[in-house]
Amino acid sequence: MMRYNTIMRQLLVFLLVVLALSPLSVAANTIAGTPILFRETGHTLAYVFREFYDRQGGLPIFGYPLTEVFIEDGRPVQYFERARFEWHAELALVQVGHLGRWAATAWADHPAFAPLAAPPADADFFPETGHSLSSAFRSFWWANGGLPTFGFPLSEPFEFTDESGQQRLVQFFERARFEWHPQNPPRYQVLLGHLGRIWLAAHPVPEWALQAVNTPDAAWARIRPTRVRVPRIEVDTEVVSAGFSFGAWDVPRYTAVHYWPISGYPGTAGNIVIAGHVGYRGIIFNRLPAIAVGDEVLVTVNGVDRRYEVREVLTVLPDETWVLAPTSRETLTLITCVPIGVYSHRLIVRAAPVTGS
Repeated sequence: MMRYNTIMRQLLVFLLVVLALSPLSVAANTIAGTPILFRETGHTLAYVFREFYDRQGGLPIFGYPLTEVFIEDGRPVQYFERARFEWHAELALVQVGHLGRWAATAWADHPAFAPLAAPPADADFFPETGHSLSSAFRSFWWANGGLPTFGFPLSEPFEFTDESGQQRLVQFFERARFEWHPQNPPRYQVLLGHLGRIWLAAHPVPEWALQAVNTPDAAWARIRPTRVRVPRIEVDTEVVSAGFSFGAWDVPRYTAVHYWPISGYPGTAGNIVIAGHVGYRGIIFNRLPAIAVGDEVLVTVNGVDRRYEVREVLTVLPDETWVLAPTSRETLTLITCVPIGVYSHRLIVRAAPVTGS
């Protein structure tokens, strides 16, 4: 996993360089993450979670969303019938939670969980856990996302009585439980257990996260920034969530933008990137160049202000994309263009959360 995370960090850096240097101006990936509502459960899917959901197999793999996005263990999460999505802003990655590991704890003493003494013939062997993949489960694992979606195998296949009392062949993985349903058409003979439902039945989550919503606009509504203010210099602007375009800043005309494809969220680890225009009286960040170290910045989330203190103000060239990179600690990054009328550089304001805010 360490090697995987290192590779993804390198890939992110490459993409950010492309973002700054590409001469093309193409559509932002905002459309890919547009919020949608599943009427079947009354819950939304949006932003990085929708991108990952669609890319890694969608409804047949993960099932319907069962909650809205909320903060759990210090990061945004969302539960689905068969999975938990986690936004790791410090890596700019969506990961599938280890619900398989959690569900497997009740079976730790079963012989199927004992590591194999030797790799079996005609199977894929994973020395990381000492288990193998074969037959239909192997085909399904490789065809539907592999390691990022399901994780390593934790057991060999074995007979298991599921929550409905049915006995069937299953195999546990870090992030899922595979089930064999031979009575189904070939495409649906391997299904995933409803580990998301099982986890939610056993663990308390915020009541509001379980309540159905009426509109896609409710997506991530309890945790995303909706306003940013700097009282001393009278900066006060709404904030929307959006993607970005290659070769150009993708900033709405009348409000600042929180860049969801790479950003952190207030109260969690990561780089909270918010950009806005400058240049004329009343423009979003018109007064931002007057900001100073020590100034208070207020970011509104779900109607509550979270306080930050400016720690650094600097000017960089447009290709200095390190300012967009993930951070291991909660960091607020405000960005606009300077000097006014020329816009050849980027003004970068870095702020840290105030303890107790």
